[in-house]
Amino acid sequence: MSMQPSSRRCKQCRKKVPADSAFVSQLRAFCSFDCLQGFTQSERGRKTIEKSYRAETKDRKEKLKTKSDYLKEAQVAFNAYVRARDKDEACISCDNYVLDDQIGGGWDAGHYRSTGSSPHLRFHLHNCHKQCVKCNRYLSGNVTEYRKGLIRKIGIEKVEALETMNEVQSQRFSVEYLKRIKRIFTKKKQKVLQSKL
Repeated sequence: MSMQPSSRRCKQCRKKVPADSAFVSQLRAFCSFDCLQGFTQSERGRKTIEKSYRAETKDRKEKLKTKSDYLKEAQVAFNAYVRARDKDEACISCDNYVLDDQIGGGWDAGHYRSTGSSPHLRFHLHNCHKQCVKCNRYLSGNVTEYRKGLIRKIGIEKVEALETMNEVQSQRFSVEYLKRIKRIFTKKKQKVLQSKL
């Protein structure tokens, strides 16, 4: 027994449309080409309005951001790059390999000299390396072991240079600088991840 297709209603004007009409698909039915054209134009119009609304919302959110918001975004991008750069390495402090799927992610980008005591080294690549959550958060950076791992990784001269970088001047990052940092390290992270595939 074959099933006869029933008539459907036009998506634009709501008139009944026979199932064998040329303007009937599985998703939509139209009674004429004019209705089909009117519907696509209105849908396009809707999409254009939605697109402009999203752009306006994005602009408004951007204008409401504070300098601290830009600093957080730049730090997130920098930390993500450091974790990607050191992806195949063990924790700089304890030499353990932790699984990424652990609660909390398993890995942080740990700073040798903290961002609170040395804000001028916040985005210095020698100062930040992949570190397990245990060492970074629960052992306050595990600094003595961090130093040993850092000496193995970059050498004693660079570690001592890092330790003597005591610029007393207050490091004030401009909004433009922070946007640039975010942009640069987002691109660097993508390149690193592509090269490790």
